[in-house]
Amino acid sequence: MPLKQWFEVLEVILPPPRITEETRRYTIENAQRFRGGMRISTGRFWTDREYEEYRARVLNTPLP
Repeated sequence: MPLKQWFEVLEVILPPPRITEETRRYTIENAQRFRGGMRISTGRFWTDREYEEYRARVLNTPLP
């Protein structure tokens, strides 16, 4: 597959990133390669599924 020219990829719309358990596992295994905080390198971040569950719970909480 030939590479595209730089001007051909400037306007490409990328799909939204998905954070899954596989992403978490990959990040923990390759923690030495990633820059950032200890929270990221130890895998203490929410997956999309966990965040959606939390968000739904918070939005369904009645206000006082």
